[in-house]
Amino acid sequence: MTANDTIRLLILNDSQAEAERLISMLQNAGKPNRAQHVTSADSLAKLLEDQAWDLLIAHEKTQNLAPASAIQQIRRLNKDVPVILLTDEQGSQVVVEGLKLGAVDVVQLDEDQHLLFVINREMANRYQRQEKRIADRLFRESERRAQSLLDSSRDAIAYVQDGLYLYANESFAELFAYEDKDDIDCMPIMDMVAERDQKTLKDFIKEFTLKGVDAESSQLQFSGLKQDGSETNIALEVNHATYDDEPCLQFLAKATKQDGASAEELEAVKSLDVVTGLYNRSYMMGQTNKVINNIGDDQTRALLYIDIDDYADAIQGKFGVSGADEAITDLAKLFTELKHDSEILARFGDSSFTLLTNTTTASEAVKRAEKISSQVAEHIIDIDNVTLQVTASIGVSVINENSSKAETAIEQALDAMEKARASSECQALLYEPPMSDEERQEKNLLSEVREALANDLFRLMFQPIISLRGSDEEYYEVLVRLESATGDKLSPEGFIDAAADAGIGTKVDRWIVLESIKMLSEHRARGNQTKLIVNLNRVSVCDETLVPWLGVAFKAAGLPTDAIIFQVQERDVTNHLNAAKALNNGLLKIGSMMSISSFGCSLNPFNTLKHVDAKVIKVDGSFTQDIQSKSESPEGLSQLLAELHEHERVTIVPFVENASVLSTLWQAGVHYIQGHYLQEPTESMSYDFNMEG
Repeated sequence: MTANDTIRLLILNDSQAEAERLISMLQNAGKPNRAQHVTSADSLAKLLEDQAWDLLIAHEKTQNLAPASAIQQIRRLNKDVPVILLTDEQGSQVVVEGLKLGAVDVVQLDEDQHLLFVINREMANRYQRQEKRIADRLFRESERRAQSLLDSSRDAIAYVQDGLYLYANESFAELFAYEDKDDIDCMPIMDMVAERDQKTLKDFIKEFTLKGVDAESSQLQFSGLKQDGSETNIALEVNHATYDDEPCLQFLAKATKQDGASAEELEAVKSLDVVTGLYNRSYMMGQTNKVINNIGDDQTRALLYIDIDDYADAIQGKFGVSGADEAITDLAKLFTELKHDSEILARFGDSSFTLLTNTTTASEAVKRAEKISSQVAEHIIDIDNVTLQVTASIGVSVINENSSKAETAIEQALDAMEKARASSECQALLYEPPMSDEERQEKNLLSEVREALANDLFRLMFQPIISLRGSDEEYYEVLVRLESATGDKLSPEGFIDAAADAGIGTKVDRWIVLESIKMLSEHRARGNQTKLIVNLNRVSVCDETLVPWLGVAFKAAGLPTDAIIFQVQERDVTNHLNAAKALNNGLLKIGSMMSISSFGCSLNPFNTLKHVDAKVIKVDGSFTQDIQSKSESPEGLSQLLAELHEHERVTIVPFVENASVLSTLWQAGVHYIQGHYLQEPTESMSYDFNMEG
């Protein structure tokens, strides 16, 4: 690619103005581009299918179409379109999340110079991938032609390695009167040599091999054994060679006559299925490779894998082999009528057919497959005056400039067919790339979260927060656990973020809040003045309807609004300062308050407090853990606490695991402590706060 080549660009952004700014920026930077603004999943699918694109630039917070969905759509259509994400957020976490989604990079919004470097890199990478694909195709085509020449050659040719035949063509098999050349594959060469000549042959091969690749061509004569055990005189030319990337010896016997059927006639017979007269598996593989090797960047074809359902029991088991052949022949005629001119139809297996379509799109290919499936279901087969109706499951794989080889296309179509067969909703499916282990784990986790919301499988745990200053206030932090299908209780580190990413974080938080209010109301009804600290995830921080909803919830439960403090992590406050400020102010208005947890990890944590005036601060647990487990100096924690106390903040120190740190925390003026040393989280609010007095 040269600097003046036009970039075919897709832009995924809710803001039309930002999309136009991006286009203008690229033009001004000397990057001519032809851009399209993506507004929905359907528009993206149509654009990807209609033409080739070089790049997609997406804002990571788009609402019309999530970048994750766009990336999955690109994978689904097997397109080489790198995705660059733009973000408003600071820090490495958003970059990590973007790369996990499948983006090639994540760039800060308005960091145009950085973006230009990334675009240059990805365009160069794409060009290299394209060149590699072309080289791979040329290489495969040359290999295919060489293999075809070997297979059809009247010269007898075989390749030998470590005393075994790696390959032998039909002509070589004929030398030894073998009916099928496959019978020779992996056979020891000595099995085809008369016993009296075996030592001579062994010595010859050993000596010739030791000479290495510099050895000149040599003649070899011996008495060979035919398949029936009779002997024949064999004269071969021996050379060093490479076959299938393996160093080996080549045995060659020049043809002395050209009688019998022509090579073309033999090839035609070898390409056909005996029962149906359709092309066979071998021919389909060769033609598919040929299509892959010659397909253009703007072309898309499809391979349909059609498999007859319940073939073994419903057809073969009921009508026998001859009846099954009749049924398959009948279906072959149906598929022949349904195929278009110049398309390639083959019988691929006992009950399967493959159809290599003309130029099409993925969506058109799936519709075609669905129609064929319906036509099979409506078709009536007559076997000896007994009628039969069958169904077929069809898998579709896309063949375009990214396709590598026929085996891959077949495997993808077969995978899609098996998923269609397992589905109760459809008979035809397009191949979907498999999820990574991480994606699969996240999907399973989300499924469990949704299941927990629907069936109340979340469990609340309560850990006491103890005063070091003699306060009468009784606090518990509410911790949530997810009861998995196996009965294990999962901690929130994974599933809370997963729920937030999937857009159901607000639902999870509201379930926790309502359940906390309910359990606290029951606890306070027994004469306790207990208060709770309830955590909110980043989605709730940005939810403008949360505070009004909380006011209604408190009122409905008859619970004072100061009975619950709502806690937000420092990173979520830093990333959403305006939203966090609005939340804090809203909570103060209804008589509640905000706590900031994991405090002290940002470069300038106190800058956050200038914008969000939270009265309760829980410092990050790493400070306490380092003092207890690594014997680090408590000076850093003491300085942080001293500054917080200067700002008149109520401080909580978590992860107190042993008594050794208590004196340090007392001297530092800490208000409250929390940790397993005091009590592990339990399912009830049962801690005796009086014993601390």
